[in-house]
Amino acid sequence: MNRQGIEGEQGKGLLGELSTAILRAKLPHLPEWTRARQRLAARYDEILHDVCGIETPYQAPDRTHIFHQYTLRVKNGQRDALRQHLKEQGIGTIIYYPLPLHLQECFYELGCKEGDFPASEEASREILSLPMFPELAGEEQEYVVKVIQTFVGGEDR
Repeated sequence: MNRQGIEGEQGKGLLGELSTAILRAKLPHLPEWTRARQRLAARYDEILHDVCGIETPYQAPDRTHIFHQYTLRVKNGQRDALRQHLKEQGIGTIIYYPLPLHLQECFYELGCKEGDFPASEEASREILSLPMFPELAGEEQEYVVKVIQTFVGGEDR
């Protein structure tokens, strides 16, 4: 494909123009969406704080977090079982980094091997992102937490 075919006749790519239009429409909503995500994250933190085997995201006191994702650490090797349980109850989750960066094929040339970054490897086995979007209803969030609590037996740490 030639340069004109990629960029279009005016020198601006269609994807660039489309992305710009979408971003222009969404940008005014960003502060509102950020506040909604922060409220949802605070609620997750509050409800999940004492759930056995669940570690909520760390937040530095002098920093602001947008919470594009709400990612837990599920201890005791229970992450995959919890994920399956949530799925069976109709709750979607995601594991953004199932393989630590140093073990991914694209970084093979660096010569890293399993065991070189144990904290990263442990995190990749424990992380699980819960539903997080500005329109998440309180009842939906409470259902997610209830299913998690049921899975771990509702025990306190």
